[in-house]
Amino acid sequence: MEPTSRDCGCWDFCREILPGVSRSFALIIPMCPPPLDRALCVAYLLCRIADTIEDEPDLEPAARELLYDACLAAVARPEDPDAARFFQDGWPARPAGAEGRLIGGCRRVLEAFGSLEPRLAGPIRDCLEEMVTGMRRSRPVETRGGVRFLCADLEDLDRYCHYVAGTVGVMSSRLFADHMAPGGFRADDAWMERGRRMGLGLQMTNILKDCRIDAARGVSFVPASLVDLGGGGYRPTPTGLGILIRHTIGHLQEAMAYVRSVPPGESGIRAFLLGSLLPAIATLEVAASDRWEQPKIDRVKMREIFDWIGRHAADNDAVAEWFEWHCLRTLAALA
Repeated sequence: MEPTSRDCGCWDFCREILPGVSRSFALIIPMCPPPLDRALCVAYLLCRIADTIEDEPDLEPAARELLYDACLAAVARPEDPDAARFFQDGWPARPAGAEGRLIGGCRRVLEAFGSLEPRLAGPIRDCLEEMVTGMRRSRPVETRGGVRFLCADLEDLDRYCHYVAGTVGVMSSRLFADHMAPGGFRADDAWMERGRRMGLGLQMTNILKDCRIDAARGVSFVPASLVDLGGGGYRPTPTGLGILIRHTIGHLQEAMAYVRSVPPGESGIRAFLLGSLLPAIATLEVAASDRWEQPKIDRVKMREIFDWIGRHAADNDAVAEWFEWHCLRTLAALA
């Protein structure tokens, strides 16, 4: 997101706040060609605002509903400063850290959103509306050991992941398809569905990575049938871990087919997608060992992956080989 002569402070804020709320997206969004980079930046920040409403533990239900309404109203009228102000004033207390700064600067995010062309803004607005609709439907299905379980089974987990991430996959696919159409690319239903599945796979990877941290704040997206609460702790059972990882790999394999369908000449889009997909399967490989409180890859591994993407993003055979090798290592670790 290089500044231009027509740039404004709203985009300065978006560039500055993005690394604070997502280091990974701050790395990969600039790989996309303009104006996709700006559209994806503001889309992520708006989705993060919705996530903050969902995640804030101290919000009363009525206040949360008010904030959802105000968020959607502000996205519908990004040029209206009163809509942004009403959303900000609806917070009984502003969240701490980068999320609090994002809420405090939401007017500038909305200004940036309002400056996008309608063909870019439309998919983002649709995504937010469906995402918030799903978040509002999320309710605990049971409570055990002080942990509220939000998904009854894998089907329920897929449904939750669709609302919070599959919607983003659909939105991104619409933006990519619009960008690539002049070059002859045609997005069919199967390709769009694979983009949605990529969102599910990435979200499930994050859920596995953070499940014990989520449980410490009294929430679990992993179904209770796949969890061991014995000894006062929380961890997926060995069987449950295998079920979750294999299920997630199924989504990520569809994501790999999705990425490989992007024309090799679209190096920025391919690098953006691989910058999420390859770290995800590498994270699952760590999670499969079940030795970590929060399984994640370190910065050295992340840099290795990004360097590899820089050399091989356009090579479908190399990409498939790298991905499948890590899938096999992940499945072997479960054995």
